[in-house]
Amino acid sequence: MQARVLNEMELEILILSYNTRELLRDCLDSVYQKIKGIEFEVMVIDNGSGDNSTEMIKTEFPQVKLIENRDNLGFARANNQAIRQSGARYLLLLNPDTSLANNSCCEMLRFMDEHPQVGILGCRLLNTDGTIQPSNSSFPNLFTEFLRIFQLKRLIPGLGLREKVGERLGGILGSTLREYFRVYWDSERIREVDWVSGACLLVRRKAVEDVGVLDESFFMYYEDADWCYRMRKAGWKTCYFPFFEIIHYVGKSDSQFNPSTFIERHKSMYHYFRKHQGMTAVFLLRLLIFSGFTLRWLGLLVIYPFSGEERQELGKKLYGYLKVMAIKGRSVGRANQ
Repeated sequence: MQARVLNEMELEILILSYNTRELLRDCLDSVYQKIKGIEFEVMVIDNGSGDNSTEMIKTEFPQVKLIENRDNLGFARANNQAIRQSGARYLLLLNPDTSLANNSCCEMLRFMDEHPQVGILGCRLLNTDGTIQPSNSSFPNLFTEFLRIFQLKRLIPGLGLREKVGERLGGILGSTLREYFRVYWDSERIREVDWVSGACLLVRRKAVEDVGVLDESFFMYYEDADWCYRMRKAGWKTCYFPFFEIIHYVGKSDSQFNPSTFIERHKSMYHYFRKHQGMTAVFLLRLLIFSGFTLRWLGLLVIYPFSGEERQELGKKLYGYLKVMAIKGRSVGRANQ
């Protein structure tokens, strides 16, 4: 594909930052180095960082538009500030812990222009070693959460064997099971998907005007799946575009267990189920989580006295599982869309 040259600004890149100064600097460097042939602007939303991120932007990237929040407003609310201010035809939501691996942004916009029914486009996410990160999936449902909570893929050794099992069983039991076992399913071609990761998400302005902005009742996690679900209900498509590649640094390097994010993720999961599938699904999800995490908690409790140097990490997991099991699904979040 040949890069096109636009006569007017069509793209606004929105980057939400919270205490990520060094990562943000690298992200901005990659944006200005890689994106060519497009008139674009960058807007950074700072969620009350205490690491002098805003001073770095003002000094090193004076062309960047900056929104400075006093507090951490969460992913959805802060990004919505920028979405409402932007007048661009396309908005690219980009995590600060990413860097552009190639200059295929023009091709993304060309694809969107040629496919006006597509409201959201996701990219290929890479680890620092070049391996592929999961960047799209089926909409969350009780079956996907059953597979995740009980970690059935661990019973099958080796990625190759897992993919073969997924192909065989997926043909009988459906694409959800196939995608679960095939970690990097169809990563080489453009295809329609249910939802894409908010780490790098291109959205059409007309689709936002039709569907609305991100749901601010999600503080963090699941707001991307919720947005794509609402797009689908309104008739817009979400697609995966593998030719635009982004290195996502947190995906593989962040191996330590963080109880706070683990708990917040499950709060958002409950809210997603409550909003889109009803309280019966929330009740069944709570049963799945309670039974699955009880087994994990008991297993960790057995090995905890003998864990040595890993005791602190196991202690975090014990705490995290207990807190998640104590969440009452009906009290989490409120749908405001």
